[in-house]
Amino acid sequence: MDNFYWLHEIQPSDREIVGEQGFYLRDLLRKGHPVLPGFVVTAQFFWEFLQTIDWLEPLFVDLPESSLYFDVNQPRQLQAIAQHLCQQLLDTPVPKPWSDQIQANIEQLNSPALIFYPSLTISGTESTSSLFGSVISWGDAQSGLFGLKQAYCELFRAKSLLYWQRCGVRLQDLQPVVLVQALQSVKASGCVKIQPQAWEIHSTWGLEFSLLWGENHADHYRILPQTKKVQQQHLGSKTILYDLKSSPHQPTEYPIPQKQFGTSISELPIYATLIPEEQRGFSLTSEQLQQLIQLIQKVVLDLPSTQGFYWRLLQSSLEKDPEFYVSGLGFPEIPLFSPVLNPDIPQRQQHFQGLAVASGQCKGIAYVLNTLESIPSVLPENTVLVVAAINWDYLPLLKQSVAIIAEQGGMTSHGAIVARELGIPAVCGIVNATVKIKTGESVFVDGNRGEIYCMEPEHLVNERLLEQNVKSSPLETYFMPNATPLMVNISQCNSIERLQTFPIDGVGLLRSELIAIEALSFSENQDLDLGISQKSDSNIYNFSYWIEPEKQPKFIQKMAEALNQIARILSPRPIYYRALDLREINSSNGRFPLSDFPTSERLTLFDLELKVLLNLYESGYQNLYLILPFIRSVEEFLMYRKRIEASGLMRYSGFKVWIMAEVPSILFLLPDYVKAGVQGISIGTNDLTQLLFGIDRNQIQISPQNPIQYEQHPALRKAIKQLIKKARKAKIPCSICGDAPALYPELIEDLVRWGITSISVSLDAVELTYRAIARAEKRILLDQSR
Repeated sequence: MDNFYWLHEIQPSDREIVGEQGFYLRDLLRKGHPVLPGFVVTAQFFWEFLQTIDWLEPLFVDLPESSLYFDVNQPRQLQAIAQHLCQQLLDTPVPKPWSDQIQANIEQLNSPALIFYPSLTISGTESTSSLFGSVISWGDAQSGLFGLKQAYCELFRAKSLLYWQRCGVRLQDLQPVVLVQALQSVKASGCVKIQPQAWEIHSTWGLEFSLLWGENHADHYRILPQTKKVQQQHLGSKTILYDLKSSPHQPTEYPIPQKQFGTSISELPIYATLIPEEQRGFSLTSEQLQQLIQLIQKVVLDLPSTQGFYWRLLQSSLEKDPEFYVSGLGFPEIPLFSPVLNPDIPQRQQHFQGLAVASGQCKGIAYVLNTLESIPSVLPENTVLVVAAINWDYLPLLKQSVAIIAEQGGMTSHGAIVARELGIPAVCGIVNATVKIKTGESVFVDGNRGEIYCMEPEHLVNERLLEQNVKSSPLETYFMPNATPLMVNISQCNSIERLQTFPIDGVGLLRSELIAIEALSFSENQDLDLGISQKSDSNIYNFSYWIEPEKQPKFIQKMAEALNQIARILSPRPIYYRALDLREINSSNGRFPLSDFPTSERLTLFDLELKVLLNLYESGYQNLYLILPFIRSVEEFLMYRKRIEASGLMRYSGFKVWIMAEVPSILFLLPDYVKAGVQGISIGTNDLTQLLFGIDRNQIQISPQNPIQYEQHPALRKAIKQLIKKARKAKIPCSICGDAPALYPELIEDLVRWGITSISVSLDAVELTYRAIARAEKRILLDQSR
């Protein structure tokens, strides 16, 4: 058996000899992928080399008489043993036949520097990818031989010896292999994490050491595998650039961490420098990003099992454009927007990955609320609420929380919508979160990346990272209005304080359910009068309570006061009030079966809402209009139309009645609705998506089992386009108020081209949507002028 295998020479039968890294790189190389050249040094060479060492102590005898027997409570003894073993490895010369072979391989690589990746080929052990560090050296034969021995030292570092003892791994069972590759100067480098729901690209200027050593926060791109489009991109905080020295005497301008045994920093072939201010932007151009996405696509097709790979962007000559190369497989734990803990404190940290449904980052104390527990009226300060699902019963608690973690939920679930409006981070899809997270734990919630970190309360989070919360800079108070009105969706009275600084043309969707719960709530000692039970199995807000004749005046008064406040601040801008949608109020799954609320009671409650609106019109606030939710037939609309006519609101010429376009039957019946008196429609993409595809909007999220992006599905886009065109033909306005435009801004240009009359989004999406509308309108005008 040979001791050295070039990547292109590895055969399928050599997998156990060369290890996983070399075997799969060979696979990619044979399928035409750009892989950095290199060769593998086998475990056989390692053991043959060890036999030439004159050990002063018995190496493989774990007895008290041996210096290798160490007490884990005596770190100095462990360090002394590790240094002793490593020094003997480095001092022993490699026998000439082998050194000649290694020298020939190194000369064939013809690289200014080399990088060595040690790993194990033994099966049945846990991953050791984070245990061994890579080793770098100059590309001459003497330096390369020394670098190989340094790579072997990684097996005998103090942390490695401790790991072998803890895991019960005998040293004589180790089968180490070393991948040796060329190391050259690069424009940029990084890694790719491949998951069914997204490809995550991490990138920095120069060589990747700044990321691996935690000195830079990478540029981050999130790519949707289905469309190959960039869903999100965040500019990293990059300050240090690593590159190859032009000569051994070139000094380093920035301190380099001492990472490998036996080599001084001045002898390393790399140097570090601070990145100039003019180079602090994204490390990949748009064209380069697309090239990398194409490379990822090919790697996924040819190697479906891979979870990620490392890449470098090399420029071989000034005459050629830079080219991407795969340098290795795997994906490191790179802290991008994760909390940085105090290094002086022993770490106890759990990490969970879920679905980011509301952006932002914060640190707080977990409060776990199980479904069988009573719902408190007051939460402690700085609470991160941890629940199975965000349902209507918990909504009063959301205002008291700094963040939310839920086991279930999706981007368009009502809890996620409220969290975004409140401006607090939320992460859903954390399996068994109410069990894994304990009340009182310190929790860091990253609503930008869908990550949760649990740690001991005394652990500190770097405040600088908290300031990196991805938020747009505020728009100027004076702005150039777009031709397409931009509206907002709100459900909280206190949201109006934020509206005054936003470039909005009105409220496109006022969710009455949350307004009602907020306005009608009394103090805690009156909860029983309201019919709010503190038992979770029956904790449904009892709107039937307000139907009783003696309670109706209070309902009208409280609701009128809440709406009066909103109408006064926004006047004369329009406010589209959506009547109570009682399907939504249910503690278990977010739906209230209509059969559970008698039609007569629903109509009585609707009559009370009409009296509230009439109260505002009579007070002079005539900028409120009515939207009827979940209308399933023309006959149903006519039933409500008669009650509106009877209320007296129709005598105000400016009063308008719209319907939500969220039931697919409206696609076919819109002309009939217009004949029956519908004066406008508002497309609710959340419910329309749910009913079009037969999914639950409160549960759906992207996963390996369900990789479909429903809000981007061609069927939904066709439905939206058809609704807009039919509304234009019927000469009625057509707005859109679901989350699809905010989640997928690329939809906005199509909406403007199709003729949407207004776009209404959540508060957190106002600024991005404003700019997207402006860009779309300019592009359309430019196209027409050409």
